[in-house]
Amino acid sequence: MMITEWYVDAWDSCFDKESGWYPSLERGLHGLTVAQINWRLDGKEMNTIYELVNHILFYKSTLLSGLTDAGDAPSSDTSFSNVLAANTEEEWEETIAKLKNIHTRIREKLARMSEQDLQNELDGVTISQWVSDLVRHDIYHTGQIIFIRKLQGSWTA
Repeated sequence: MMITEWYVDAWDSCFDKESGWYPSLERGLHGLTVAQINWRLDGKEMNTIYELVNHILFYKSTLLSGLTDAGDAPSSDTSFSNVLAANTEEEWEETIAKLKNIHTRIREKLARMSEQDLQNELDGVTISQWVSDLVRHDIYHTGQIIFIRKLQGSWTA
């Protein structure tokens, strides 16, 4: 397996390809209601699923902006502001569609990169490091999402 294929495979496994070791982010988000994505354990300072998804979106959007030279990266991460909430099922579906779109666009860029391209830097960090870090980041937050779902009683393994 070439190094680029390895990065694409890792990218897939954190989002929509079941690895056998852990569930994908897509599976962790499947079937959630607006009430479930905005749920917070009473009296506890913890993030909601919606906040976590927007946090993931922030970093994926930042990477995509760097890869496309679009200059449209979010200016700051406000995903953990504790005021972020989706009000409708449509808003939640739009957020998931945006997440899938950005993830897919990054995947398409990665699939066309050479090993040398992966060593190019974005803000002083190689693309390969960005991707490695985001794969681990997504897996970490997927675990949090599933833990929240277990606390809610909305997770069926």
